[in-house]
Amino acid sequence: MSTTTSVTSVTTTWTRVDAVRRRLALSGPVLGALMLVASGVLNLGPAGDSMRASFEAMAARSGQILVADVLETLGFLFVLASFAALAGVLRRRGAMVATWGAPLCLLGSAGFAMSNATGLGIVGLAQLPDHDAAFATALAAFQGGTGTATGMVETLLEVLGQVGLVLVTVGLVRARVVGWWAVLALAVGMVVDVALGSATGTLVADVLLLVVSAGVVGGLTRAGRGTWLGAERQVAPAAS
Repeated sequence: MSTTTSVTSVTTTWTRVDAVRRRLALSGPVLGALMLVASGVLNLGPAGDSMRASFEAMAARSGQILVADVLETLGFLFVLASFAALAGVLRRRGAMVATWGAPLCLLGSAGFAMSNATGLGIVGLAQLPDHDAAFATALAAFQGGTGTATGMVETLLEVLGQVGLVLVTVGLVRARVVGWWAVLALAVGMVVDVALGSATGTLVADVLLLVVSAGVVGGLTRAGRGTWLGAERQVAPAAS
């Protein structure tokens, strides 16, 4: 194979990878955010006023919780992976800060996946016939030493993912894809989620994330070639 052919092959491959990144960036945020909103709606059911009541509620709504957890896992995967992909397609202003946020988004997707896996484990225990023994096992497994350490790791990764989401959004603001309102909306959603500490707070945060995602996709759709590739296509002057 000649050197020219090799270079052409590599260039073609890279162009295809770049195209996939752009498609992911344009389709993933809204699709993922819609999944998160759907998950939030499913989680609005009664949770109980104690840990034992919440455990019993899981037993009564196991199918609903299963669907909600799967939607939430996929939703965060789509959103965070899409925002991480934006670091690879933004080549102008904002690319630096977006690049810092990309790996944090990927870490966050792992954290949310781990957290949902833990939740599904508890739901599985709630289906056992002996609820007293199952509840005791859940407490021992997920509130004991190993469970606490795992929970801390999950929380840390989730926080890093949210920080990464904000950093990439700041990069998009600097690239003039979206306005500063997007960063404010994300911050408000995170504060509401933490302050309320309930399914309602999570749903509010998810709806705001959907609004931001829609704004980002709209901005990218309207953006010129320079936003994606780093330089507007130069048109040669016509010969006189």
